[in-house]
Amino acid sequence: MFKAITGATAVTAAGVLLLAGCTSTGSTSSQPGSAISPGASHKATTVTVWTFNHLPNEVAAFNATLSQLHAKYPWLTVKFVPNKDDAAYAKAVAAGDPPDVFISSTPDNVAKFCYNGTVADLSPYLSSAKIDTAKTFPPATLVYTRYQSKQCALPLLTDAFALYYNKKMFAAAGITKAPTTLAELTADAKKLTVKNADGSIKTYGFVPRSDYDVNRYLFVGAHSGTEFYGKDGRTTFASDPKWRQLLAWDQDLIDYYGTANVQKFVGRYQPHADDAGNPLLSGAAAMEYDGEWHVGEIATEKKDFDYGVVPMPVLDGSSGTYGAGSTLGTVAYLSAGSKHKQEAFFALQQLTTDTTFLNTLADTVYNIPTTFAALKAWDKRDDPHWKPFVDIFENTHSSYKAVTPAGVEDMDTWRAFLLDYEQGKTKDAASGLATVGKKIDSLNSESGQ
Repeated sequence: MFKAITGATAVTAAGVLLLAGCTSTGSTSSQPGSAISPGASHKATTVTVWTFNHLPNEVAAFNATLSQLHAKYPWLTVKFVPNKDDAAYAKAVAAGDPPDVFISSTPDNVAKFCYNGTVADLSPYLSSAKIDTAKTFPPATLVYTRYQSKQCALPLLTDAFALYYNKKMFAAAGITKAPTTLAELTADAKKLTVKNADGSIKTYGFVPRSDYDVNRYLFVGAHSGTEFYGKDGRTTFASDPKWRQLLAWDQDLIDYYGTANVQKFVGRYQPHADDAGNPLLSGAAAMEYDGEWHVGEIATEKKDFDYGVVPMPVLDGSSGTYGAGSTLGTVAYLSAGSKHKQEAFFALQQLTTDTTFLNTLADTVYNIPTTFAALKAWDKRDDPHWKPFVDIFENTHSSYKAVTPAGVEDMDTWRAFLLDYEQGKTKDAASGLATVGKKIDSLNSESGQ
């Protein structure tokens, strides 16, 4: 799939409202909270698996694995239903007829689904199946699949984000090494900027605006030594001065190019972030922040393109660790309302821990496998373009922000503020940060955090 797994579906405002009230239905207390013994005799059972995946090659990868699963365990049949998003799942739950397993493109609703009882806590099943999550899944995945003491979901492929750069443009500008700090990135971006004879911009060094492509993940803390939420569960925007420093860096580059020019860039290239018209490939940008799937896009659209990939630079003077980055990905849930929890968990377990399946699907959609075993066996892990993403994913400092019962609403609120600031609608950074922090804290409080 030539796009971010975390952006494949969107929950609309109406969907978010629905999610807020969705709870599990039906009595399932008689079902044992333990894993089954797959080799024992079992009554024939059919479980339903929904997923956001929908492209033919994605569906084929799932169907092949599920067919093999049925061949090995004839008592288990999986009804596979593609092209379902979080809103569709919430509606099914509210109607009392959820799928047994749901695979979502985004982890933002993990805590919400866990808090309101939509999904089952997987901890007892994992313990019974003798699956040690800490030894099975890289720590970055556990940040966005857990809420409080509950294992609310399991990871199934992930995204990592890094800096792509045009090697020929670097050489022409006399730049001999990739930047490691945001100050170095700014200096390089200005050196790499090329103007036409009429003064218009031919090549942008780097465009940081938060609504372009995946730039929003520059602003969740991994690259600025900040935590979105503190230990008390409240936002740190007002208390941590590094947020103001990050916004100042962002605004400096936007001011350098001009707000109107940046707006034109976003308007022109946002529709082409994942095709041959991408600004890095077309020469309109010398550097860009993007996910690992872009490696696959480049191999398809412009295989001779000479480029490098390095970790995203970090804020100067921060505690941010260069080499780490933002990581988040697909998650798989066991519905609390499932009538076949043991069998459904067994299917979920196979999809999230089977090395062959994970690596086949990763190759199909250009994402990163999500178990230590799959990563070790993956034939792309040492490729010069893929290795930086694997290293970022395995870095113990890489993570996403903590998930909360507010679901995607905290990020939606944060993104709206960032864009208002970048477009000059919010003038004072400190005041704006304090205000948006209070809004998000209120959202979390109202949702039960």
